Amino acid sequence: MSPPEAQKYNPGRPTYDLSSLPMRTESSYWNVIEQLQNASSNARMTAITKETGVSRMPLCAASPAFVHPSFFPLDPFHLLYESCMAFLWDLWVTISSPSEIIHLGVEKASKFGNLVFEAKSTLPASFCGPVRDPFLKRQSQYKIYEWMALLHWYIIPIGIEVEFPPALLKNFSDFVEVVEMAMTISPRSEQDLIALHKLIQRFLKDFERIYVGNEPTKVSRCRLCIFQLIHVPQHIEWNGSIRLGSQATVERAIGEIGHKIRSKKAPFANLANIIYEREMIKILCLYYPSLDLSPAAKAKKIYAPQSKIRISQKEQKNGDEFCSHMKAICQWLEIDFDAELELHRWGKVRLPDGNLLRTIQSNKMPVFGEALAFFELLGKKQLLVVYTPLIQCQQVLNKWRGVWSNTAKVCPVSIIQSVVGIWPAKTWIYILRKHPGLAWLMEEESGREPDGDAEEEQNEEYNH
Repeated sequence: MSPPEAQKYNPGRPTYDLSSLPMRTESSYWNVIEQLQNASSNARMTAITKETGVSRMPLCAASPAFVHPSFFPLDPFHLLYESCMAFLWDLWVTISSPSEIIHLGVEKASKFGNLVFEAKSTLPASFCGPVRDPFLKRQSQYKIYEWMALLHWYIIPIGIEVEFPPALLKNFSDFVEVVEMAMTISPRSEQDLIALHKLIQRFLKDFERIYVGNEPTKVSRCRLCIFQLIHVPQHIEWNGSIRLGSQATVERAIGEIGHKIRSKKAPFANLANIIYEREMIKILCLYYPSLDLSPAAKAKKIYAPQSKIRISQKEQKNGDEFCSHMKAICQWLEIDFDAELELHRWGKVRLPDGNLLRTIQSNKMPVFGEALAFFELLGKKQLLVVYTPLIQCQQVLNKWRGVWSNTAKVCPVSIIQSVVGIWPAKTWIYILRKHPGLAWLMEEESGREPDGDAEEEQNEEYNH
Protein backbone atom coordinates (compact mmCIF):
# COMPACT_ATOMS: atom_id res chain seq x y z
CA MET A 1 0.00 0.00 0.00
CA SER A 2 2.90 2.30 0.82
CA PRO A 3 6.24 0.78 -0.28
CA PRO A 4 9.37 1.98 1.51
CA GLU A 5 11.52 4.45 -0.46
CA ALA A 6 8.82 4.57 -3.14
CA GLN A 7 10.16 7.78 -4.70
CA LYS A 8 13.48 6.08 -5.34
CA TYR A 9 12.27 2.78 -6.74
CA ASN A 10 8.74 3.62 -7.98
CA PRO A 11 8.57 7.36 -8.66
CA GLY A 12 5.03 8.58 -9.27
CA ARG A 13 3.46 5.43 -7.81
CA PRO A 14 0.63 6.46 -5.44
CA THR A 15 0.05 5.31 -1.91
CA TYR A 16 -3.13 3.25 -1.88
CA ASP A 17 -6.02 3.62 0.57
CA LEU A 18 -7.64 0.21 1.12
CA SER A 19 -10.98 1.90 1.87
CA SER A 20 -11.19 3.49 -1.59
CA LEU A 21 -9.17 1.53 -4.12
CA PRO A 22 -9.31 2.62 -7.78
CA MET A 23 -11.40 -0.08 -9.48
CA ARG A 24 -11.17 -0.74 -13.21
CA THR A 25 -14.50 -0.20 -14.97
CA GLU A 26 -15.83 -2.22 -17.88
CA SER A 27 -15.40 0.70 -20.29
CA SER A 28 -11.74 1.12 -19.31
CA TYR A 29 -11.24 -2.64 -19.71
CA TRP A 30 -12.55 -2.58 -23.29
CA ASN A 31 -10.43 0.48 -23.97
CA VAL A 32 -7.32 -1.52 -22.99
CA ILE A 33 -8.44 -4.42 -25.22
CA GLU A 34 -8.80 -1.98 -28.11
CA GLN A 35 -5.31 -0.60 -27.47
CA LEU A 36 -3.88 -4.13 -27.53
CA GLN A 37 -5.62 -4.98 -30.80
CA ASN A 38 -4.40 -1.76 -32.42
CA ALA A 39 -0.85 -1.98 -31.06
CA SER A 40 1.75 -1.36 -33.76
CA SER A 41 4.31 -3.84 -32.41
CA ASN A 42 4.90 -6.63 -29.92
CA ALA A 43 6.95 -4.22 -27.81
CA ARG A 44 3.96 -1.86 -27.59
CA MET A 45 1.66 -4.77 -26.59
CA THR A 46 4.11 -5.77 -23.87
CA ALA A 47 4.20 -2.21 -22.55
CA ILE A 48 0.37 -2.02 -22.43
CA THR A 49 0.21 -5.37 -20.60
CA LYS A 50 2.84 -4.27 -18.09
CA GLU A 51 0.99 -1.01 -17.42
CA THR A 52 -2.56 -2.42 -17.20
CA GLY A 53 -2.22 -6.11 -16.32
CA VAL A 54 -4.40 -7.09 -19.32
CA SER A 55 -2.65 -9.37 -21.84
CA ARG A 56 -5.40 -10.17 -24.38
CA MET A 57 -9.15 -10.53 -24.83
CA PRO A 58 -10.38 -13.68 -23.03
CA LEU A 59 -12.52 -16.29 -24.76
CA CYS A 60 -15.24 -15.90 -22.11
CA ALA A 61 -15.82 -12.33 -23.34
CA ALA A 62 -17.98 -13.96 -26.01
CA SER A 63 -20.55 -14.84 -23.33
CA PRO A 64 -23.64 -12.58 -23.24
CA ALA A 65 -23.27 -12.60 -19.44
CA PHE A 66 -19.75 -11.14 -19.57
CA VAL A 67 -19.43 -8.11 -17.31
CA HIS A 68 -16.03 -6.90 -16.12
CA PRO A 69 -14.78 -7.38 -13.42
CA SER A 70 -17.55 -9.35 -11.66
CA PHE A 71 -17.43 -12.12 -14.28
CA PHE A 72 -14.21 -13.44 -12.69
CA PRO A 73 -14.94 -14.74 -9.15
CA LEU A 74 -12.13 -15.57 -6.74
CA ASP A 75 -10.95 -19.17 -6.56
CA PRO A 76 -10.76 -19.84 -2.80
CA PHE A 77 -9.49 -23.38 -3.18
CA HIS A 78 -6.11 -22.23 -4.51
CA LEU A 79 -6.04 -18.64 -3.24
CA LEU A 80 -6.57 -19.19 0.49
CA TYR A 81 -4.86 -22.51 1.09
CA GLU A 82 -2.41 -23.47 -1.65
CA SER A 83 -1.26 -19.88 -2.26
CA CYS A 84 -1.67 -17.76 0.90
CA MET A 85 -1.16 -20.49 3.50
CA ALA A 86 1.77 -22.10 1.71
CA PHE A 87 3.41 -18.69 1.14
CA LEU A 88 3.08 -17.71 4.81
CA TRP A 89 4.69 -20.99 5.91
CA ASP A 90 7.59 -20.44 3.47
CA LEU A 91 8.01 -16.88 4.78
CA TRP A 92 8.38 -18.18 8.32
CA VAL A 93 10.70 -21.09 7.56
CA THR A 94 12.75 -20.49 4.40
CA ILE A 95 12.35 -16.98 2.93
CA SER A 96 13.00 -14.97 6.11
CA SER A 97 16.39 -14.66 7.79
CA PRO A 98 17.16 -15.71 11.41
CA SER A 99 17.38 -12.06 12.49
CA GLU A 100 13.74 -11.34 11.58
CA ILE A 101 10.90 -11.49 14.09
CA ILE A 102 8.81 -13.72 11.79
CA HIS A 103 11.49 -16.37 11.35
CA LEU A 104 11.04 -19.85 12.79
CA GLY A 105 14.38 -21.49 13.39
CA VAL A 106 15.03 -25.11 12.52
CA GLU A 107 14.50 -26.25 16.11
CA LYS A 108 11.15 -24.47 16.54
CA ALA A 109 9.84 -25.40 13.07
CA SER A 110 10.91 -29.01 13.58
CA LYS A 111 9.19 -29.19 16.98
CA PHE A 112 6.02 -27.69 15.51
CA GLY A 113 6.00 -30.21 12.65
CA ASN A 114 6.51 -33.12 15.01
CA LEU A 115 3.59 -31.99 17.22
CA VAL A 116 1.34 -31.68 14.14
CA PHE A 117 2.22 -35.24 13.13
CA GLU A 118 1.52 -36.56 16.65
CA ALA A 119 -1.79 -34.67 16.85
CA LYS A 120 -3.46 -37.12 14.47
CA SER A 121 -4.28 -39.36 17.47
CA THR A 122 -6.89 -36.85 18.75
CA LEU A 123 -8.30 -35.72 15.40
CA PRO A 124 -11.66 -37.32 14.47
CA ALA A 125 -11.39 -39.67 11.50
CA SER A 126 -14.52 -38.06 10.06
CA PHE A 127 -12.65 -34.75 9.65
CA CYS A 128 -9.78 -35.64 7.33
CA GLY A 129 -6.83 -37.97 6.86
CA PRO A 130 -3.57 -37.80 8.85
CA VAL A 131 -1.77 -34.46 8.62
CA ARG A 132 1.93 -34.80 7.85
CA ASP A 133 4.82 -32.88 9.35
CA PRO A 134 5.00 -29.65 7.27
CA PHE A 135 8.65 -29.11 8.17
CA LEU A 136 9.63 -32.45 6.58
CA LYS A 137 6.90 -32.89 3.95
CA ARG A 138 6.28 -29.35 2.65
CA GLN A 139 7.88 -30.22 -0.70
CA SER A 140 6.28 -33.68 -0.94
CA GLN A 141 2.99 -32.61 -2.55
CA TYR A 142 1.53 -31.28 0.68
CA LYS A 143 -2.22 -31.68 0.15
CA ILE A 144 -5.00 -29.11 0.29
CA TYR A 145 -6.64 -30.64 3.39
CA GLU A 146 -3.28 -30.51 5.18
CA TRP A 147 -2.93 -26.77 4.52
CA MET A 148 -6.51 -26.41 5.76
CA ALA A 149 -5.63 -28.28 8.95
CA LEU A 150 -2.63 -26.03 9.62
CA LEU A 151 -4.65 -22.88 8.97
CA HIS A 152 -7.82 -23.72 10.90
CA TRP A 153 -6.54 -26.00 13.69
CA TYR A 154 -2.87 -26.31 14.46
CA ILE A 155 -0.81 -23.16 13.86
CA ILE A 156 -2.43 -21.02 16.56
CA PRO A 157 -2.66 -23.52 19.48
CA ILE A 158 0.65 -25.24 18.79
CA GLY A 159 2.23 -21.88 17.98
CA ILE A 160 1.14 -20.53 21.38
CA GLU A 161 2.67 -23.50 23.19
CA VAL A 162 5.86 -23.60 21.10
CA GLU A 163 6.16 -19.81 21.57
CA PHE A 164 5.90 -18.49 18.02
CA PRO A 165 6.46 -14.69 17.89
CA PRO A 166 3.30 -13.02 19.32
CA ALA A 167 3.15 -10.48 16.46
CA LEU A 168 3.18 -13.33 13.93
CA LEU A 169 0.38 -15.22 15.72
CA LYS A 170 -1.78 -12.11 16.16
CA ASN A 171 -1.53 -11.24 12.48
CA PHE A 172 -2.14 -14.86 11.48
CA SER A 173 -5.23 -15.07 13.72
CA ASP A 174 -6.74 -12.18 11.73
CA PHE A 175 -6.04 -14.11 8.53
CA VAL A 176 -7.77 -17.21 9.96
CA GLU A 177 -10.81 -15.16 10.96
CA VAL A 178 -11.00 -13.69 7.45
CA VAL A 179 -10.87 -17.15 5.86
CA GLU A 180 -13.46 -18.69 8.19
CA MET A 181 -15.89 -15.82 7.71
CA ALA A 182 -15.43 -15.88 3.93
CA MET A 183 -15.71 -19.68 3.62
CA THR A 184 -18.82 -20.09 5.79
CA ILE A 185 -22.02 -20.19 3.76
CA SER A 186 -24.23 -17.81 5.68
CA PRO A 187 -26.31 -14.71 4.84
CA ARG A 188 -24.12 -11.59 5.03
CA SER A 189 -25.54 -8.14 5.63
CA GLU A 190 -23.89 -4.96 4.41
CA GLN A 191 -22.59 -4.39 7.95
CA ASP A 192 -21.08 -7.90 7.98
CA LEU A 193 -19.18 -7.17 4.76
CA ILE A 194 -18.00 -3.81 6.10
CA ALA A 195 -16.70 -5.54 9.24
CA LEU A 196 -14.95 -8.16 7.09
CA HIS A 197 -13.37 -5.44 4.95
CA LYS A 198 -12.05 -3.67 8.06
CA LEU A 199 -10.62 -6.95 9.38
CA ILE A 200 -8.82 -7.56 6.08
CA GLN A 201 -7.44 -4.01 6.17
CA ARG A 202 -6.06 -4.64 9.66
CA PHE A 203 -4.46 -7.89 8.52
CA LEU A 204 -2.83 -6.31 5.45
CA LYS A 205 -1.52 -3.27 7.34
CA ASP A 206 0.02 -5.48 10.02
CA PHE A 207 1.37 -7.78 7.30
CA GLU A 208 3.23 -4.90 5.67
CA ARG A 209 4.51 -3.72 9.03
CA ILE A 210 5.96 -7.03 10.27
CA TYR A 211 6.92 -8.70 6.97
CA VAL A 212 8.25 -5.68 5.02
CA GLY A 213 8.79 -2.78 7.41
CA ASN A 214 11.10 -0.13 5.97
CA GLU A 215 13.20 -2.43 3.80
CA PRO A 216 12.62 -2.07 0.03
CA THR A 217 14.23 -5.47 -0.62
CA LYS A 218 11.26 -7.16 1.10
CA VAL A 219 8.54 -5.56 -1.04
CA SER A 220 8.40 -8.76 -3.13
CA ARG A 221 6.71 -10.41 -0.12
CA CYS A 222 3.57 -8.39 -0.87
CA ARG A 223 2.35 -10.96 -3.34
CA LEU A 224 -0.91 -10.71 -5.25
CA CYS A 225 -2.38 -13.70 -3.40
CA ILE A 226 -2.11 -11.83 -0.07
CA PHE A 227 -3.50 -8.51 -1.28
CA GLN A 228 -6.23 -10.20 -3.31
CA LEU A 229 -7.98 -10.69 0.04
CA ILE A 230 -9.12 -7.06 0.03
CA HIS A 231 -11.54 -7.94 -2.78
CA VAL A 232 -13.21 -10.83 -0.92
CA PRO A 233 -16.10 -8.73 0.52
CA GLN A 234 -16.78 -7.27 -2.94
CA HIS A 235 -16.92 -10.75 -4.47
CA ILE A 236 -19.30 -11.93 -1.74
CA GLU A 237 -21.55 -8.97 -2.55
CA TRP A 238 -21.44 -9.81 -6.27
CA ASN A 239 -21.69 -13.60 -6.21
CA GLY A 240 -22.56 -14.83 -2.71
CA SER A 241 -20.17 -17.19 -0.91
CA ILE A 242 -16.71 -17.24 -2.52
CA ARG A 243 -16.93 -21.03 -2.34
CA LEU A 244 -19.13 -20.76 -5.44
CA GLY A 245 -16.06 -19.66 -7.43
CA SER A 246 -14.05 -22.76 -6.62
CA GLN A 247 -11.96 -23.87 -9.55
CA ALA A 248 -11.55 -27.23 -7.82
CA THR A 249 -15.22 -28.01 -8.44
CA VAL A 250 -14.77 -27.39 -12.16
CA GLU A 251 -11.51 -29.37 -12.31
CA ARG A 252 -13.16 -32.27 -10.49
CA ALA A 253 -16.15 -32.31 -12.86
CA ILE A 254 -13.89 -32.13 -15.93
CA GLY A 255 -11.78 -35.00 -14.61
CA GLU A 256 -14.74 -37.21 -13.71
CA ILE A 257 -16.52 -36.75 -17.03
CA GLY A 258 -13.29 -36.84 -19.05
CA HIS A 259 -12.43 -40.30 -17.73
CA LYS A 260 -15.85 -41.59 -18.78
CA ILE A 261 -15.59 -40.57 -22.45
CA ARG A 262 -15.08 -43.72 -24.52
CA SER A 263 -15.93 -42.67 -28.07
CA LYS A 264 -12.98 -41.51 -30.18
CA LYS A 265 -15.22 -41.01 -33.18
CA ALA A 266 -17.77 -38.72 -31.49
CA PRO A 267 -16.38 -37.61 -28.11
CA PHE A 268 -18.65 -34.55 -27.80
CA ALA A 269 -21.81 -36.55 -28.43
CA ASN A 270 -20.56 -39.05 -25.83
CA LEU A 271 -19.93 -36.17 -23.41
CA ALA A 272 -23.42 -34.74 -23.99
CA ASN A 273 -24.99 -38.14 -23.24
CA ILE A 274 -22.99 -38.49 -20.00
CA ILE A 275 -24.09 -35.05 -18.77
CA TYR A 276 -27.71 -35.73 -19.77
CA GLU A 277 -27.74 -39.07 -17.91
CA ARG A 278 -26.24 -37.52 -14.76
CA GLU A 279 -28.86 -34.78 -14.68
CA MET A 280 -31.67 -37.31 -15.27
CA ILE A 281 -30.43 -39.36 -12.30
CA LYS A 282 -30.40 -36.23 -10.10
CA ILE A 283 -33.99 -35.40 -11.09
CA LEU A 284 -35.14 -38.99 -10.48
CA CYS A 285 -33.57 -38.96 -7.00
CA LEU A 286 -35.41 -35.74 -6.20
CA TYR A 287 -38.72 -37.33 -7.24
CA TYR A 288 -37.93 -40.72 -5.67
CA PRO A 289 -35.45 -40.29 -2.73
CA SER A 290 -35.38 -44.06 -2.15
CA LEU A 291 -33.30 -44.39 -5.35
CA ASP A 292 -30.50 -42.27 -3.85
CA LEU A 293 -27.86 -44.70 -2.56
CA SER A 294 -25.27 -42.08 -1.55
CA PRO A 295 -23.94 -42.19 2.07
CA ALA A 296 -25.49 -38.79 2.83
CA ALA A 297 -28.91 -39.99 1.75
CA LYS A 298 -28.57 -43.16 3.82
CA ALA A 299 -27.85 -41.28 7.06
CA LYS A 300 -30.70 -41.89 9.51
CA LYS A 301 -32.29 -38.83 11.08
CA ILE A 302 -32.25 -40.41 14.54
CA TYR A 303 -29.88 -40.76 17.48
CA ALA A 304 -28.89 -44.43 17.26
CA PRO A 305 -27.06 -46.05 20.22
CA GLN A 306 -24.54 -48.73 19.30
CA SER A 307 -22.26 -51.27 21.00
CA LYS A 308 -24.28 -52.26 24.07
CA ILE A 309 -22.13 -52.71 27.22
CA ARG A 310 -23.28 -55.05 29.98
CA ILE A 311 -23.51 -53.58 33.49
CA SER A 312 -22.16 -56.26 35.85
CA GLN A 313 -23.44 -56.79 39.40
CA LYS A 314 -19.94 -56.17 40.77
CA GLU A 315 -19.83 -52.84 38.96
CA GLN A 316 -23.27 -51.87 40.29
CA LYS A 317 -22.20 -52.58 43.90
CA ASN A 318 -18.57 -51.44 43.99
CA GLY A 319 -17.78 -49.60 40.77
CA ASP A 320 -16.67 -46.06 41.61
CA GLU A 321 -16.91 -44.86 38.02
CA PHE A 322 -20.38 -46.40 37.55
CA CYS A 323 -21.47 -44.91 40.86
CA SER A 324 -20.37 -41.43 39.78
CA HIS A 325 -22.33 -41.86 36.55
CA MET A 326 -25.47 -42.85 38.46
CA LYS A 327 -25.12 -39.90 40.83
CA ALA A 328 -24.83 -37.55 37.87
CA ILE A 329 -27.92 -39.07 36.20
CA CYS A 330 -29.99 -38.94 39.40
CA GLN A 331 -28.96 -35.35 39.98
CA TRP A 332 -29.93 -34.45 36.44
CA LEU A 333 -33.31 -36.27 36.82
CA GLU A 334 -33.76 -34.62 40.24
CA ILE A 335 -34.45 -37.93 41.99
CA ASP A 336 -32.91 -39.67 45.01
CA PHE A 337 -29.73 -41.62 44.47
CA ASP A 338 -31.36 -44.71 45.98
CA ALA A 339 -34.14 -44.72 43.39
CA GLU A 340 -34.14 -47.68 41.02
CA LEU A 341 -33.38 -46.91 37.40
CA GLU A 342 -34.04 -49.27 34.52
CA LEU A 343 -31.43 -48.49 31.89
CA HIS A 344 -29.05 -49.82 29.27
CA ARG A 345 -25.48 -48.65 28.73
CA TRP A 346 -24.07 -48.08 25.23
CA GLY A 347 -20.52 -47.65 24.01
CA LYS A 348 -21.24 -45.05 21.34
CA VAL A 349 -24.03 -43.13 19.63
CA ARG A 350 -24.42 -42.32 15.96
CA LEU A 351 -26.00 -38.91 15.39
CA PRO A 352 -28.42 -37.92 12.61
CA ASP A 353 -25.62 -36.66 10.36
CA GLY A 354 -23.93 -40.06 10.52
CA ASN A 355 -21.06 -39.00 12.81
CA LEU A 356 -19.96 -40.67 16.02
CA LEU A 357 -19.45 -37.82 18.48
CA ARG A 358 -18.07 -36.76 21.80
CA THR A 359 -18.84 -33.07 22.46
CA ILE A 360 -21.56 -30.64 23.31
CA GLN A 361 -22.75 -27.04 22.60
CA SER A 362 -25.45 -24.90 24.21
CA ASN A 363 -27.27 -21.95 22.69
CA LYS A 364 -25.30 -19.30 24.61
CA MET A 365 -21.64 -20.27 24.68
CA PRO A 366 -19.99 -23.49 23.53
CA VAL A 367 -19.78 -26.30 26.06
CA PHE A 368 -17.29 -29.04 25.28
CA GLY A 369 -16.83 -32.41 26.91
CA GLU A 370 -15.60 -35.97 26.55
CA ALA A 371 -18.20 -38.74 26.70
CA LEU A 372 -17.67 -41.34 29.41
CA ALA A 373 -20.73 -43.52 28.80
CA PHE A 374 -24.14 -43.59 27.15
CA PHE A 375 -27.23 -44.75 29.08
CA GLU A 376 -30.75 -45.40 27.84
CA LEU A 377 -33.60 -44.87 30.32
CA LEU A 378 -35.89 -47.70 29.29
CA GLY A 379 -39.04 -46.40 30.99
CA LYS A 380 -38.73 -42.91 29.51
CA LYS A 381 -37.06 -44.07 26.25
CA GLN A 382 -34.48 -41.34 26.69
CA LEU A 383 -30.83 -41.54 25.68
CA LEU A 384 -28.34 -39.81 28.01
CA VAL A 385 -24.61 -39.19 27.89
CA VAL A 386 -22.39 -38.95 30.97
CA TYR A 387 -19.50 -36.66 30.10
CA THR A 388 -16.53 -34.82 31.52
CA PRO A 389 -16.99 -31.11 30.76
CA LEU A 390 -14.25 -28.77 29.68
CA ILE A 391 -13.99 -26.00 32.29
CA GLN A 392 -12.12 -22.70 32.59
CA CYS A 393 -12.96 -22.18 28.91
CA GLN A 394 -11.41 -19.13 27.31
CA GLN A 395 -10.76 -17.83 23.81
CA VAL A 396 -7.17 -17.03 22.86
CA LEU A 397 -6.70 -15.62 19.35
CA ASN A 398 -10.26 -16.86 18.62
CA LYS A 399 -9.44 -20.47 19.61
CA TRP A 400 -11.21 -22.22 22.50
CA ARG A 401 -9.20 -23.91 25.22
CA GLY A 402 -9.79 -25.15 28.78
CA VAL A 403 -9.06 -28.03 31.17
CA TRP A 404 -10.98 -31.23 31.91
CA SER A 405 -13.20 -31.17 34.99
CA ASN A 406 -12.99 -33.87 37.67
CA THR A 407 -16.80 -34.01 37.92
CA ALA A 408 -19.07 -35.99 35.60
CA LYS A 409 -22.18 -34.34 34.17
CA VAL A 410 -25.21 -35.56 32.23
CA CYS A 411 -27.17 -34.27 29.27
CA PRO A 412 -29.60 -35.77 26.75
CA VAL A 413 -27.91 -37.00 23.59
CA SER A 414 -30.49 -35.05 21.57
CA ILE A 415 -28.76 -31.73 22.31
CA ILE A 416 -25.37 -32.90 21.00
CA GLN A 417 -24.51 -30.72 18.02
CA SER A 418 -21.29 -31.78 16.35
CA VAL A 419 -18.04 -33.65 16.67
CA VAL A 420 -14.82 -31.82 17.54
CA GLY A 421 -11.22 -32.88 17.96
CA ILE A 422 -8.74 -31.80 20.60
CA TRP A 423 -5.08 -30.93 20.81
CA PRO A 424 -3.76 -31.53 24.35
CA ALA A 425 -0.93 -29.27 25.50
CA LYS A 426 0.84 -29.51 28.87
CA THR A 427 -1.73 -27.32 30.62
CA TRP A 428 -4.56 -26.69 28.18
CA ILE A 429 -6.91 -28.71 26.00
CA TYR A 430 -7.45 -26.89 22.69
CA ILE A 431 -10.67 -27.51 20.76
CA LEU A 432 -10.49 -28.30 17.02
CA ARG A 433 -13.84 -27.55 15.42
CA LYS A 434 -14.70 -28.79 11.93
CA HIS A 435 -14.06 -25.87 9.59
CA PRO A 436 -16.30 -25.01 6.61
CA GLY A 437 -13.68 -25.81 3.98
CA LEU A 438 -13.83 -29.55 4.67
CA ALA A 439 -17.42 -29.78 3.45
CA TRP A 440 -16.08 -28.69 0.10
CA LEU A 441 -13.81 -31.73 -0.41
CA MET A 442 -14.71 -35.19 -1.61
CA GLU A 443 -13.73 -38.14 0.59
CA GLU A 444 -10.56 -38.96 -1.34
CA GLU A 445 -9.53 -35.27 -1.45
CA SER A 446 -9.74 -35.00 2.33
CA GLY A 447 -7.67 -38.15 2.87
CA ARG A 448 -10.44 -39.90 4.84
CA GLU A 449 -10.62 -43.67 4.88
CA PRO A 450 -13.93 -45.08 3.58
CA ASP A 451 -14.65 -46.77 6.92
CA GLY A 452 -13.28 -44.84 9.88
CA ASP A 453 -15.57 -46.21 12.61
CA ALA A 454 -12.77 -47.88 14.57
CA GLU A 455 -10.70 -44.70 14.66
CA GLU A 456 -13.73 -42.56 15.40
CA GLU A 457 -14.45 -44.60 18.53
CA GLN A 458 -10.98 -43.87 19.86
CA ASN A 459 -10.41 -40.31 18.72
CA GLU A 460 -13.60 -38.30 18.60
CA GLU A 461 -14.71 -35.90 21.31
CA TYR A 462 -18.27 -34.66 21.87
CA ASN A 463 -19.80 -31.16 21.57
CA HIS A 464 -23.07 -30.04 23.43
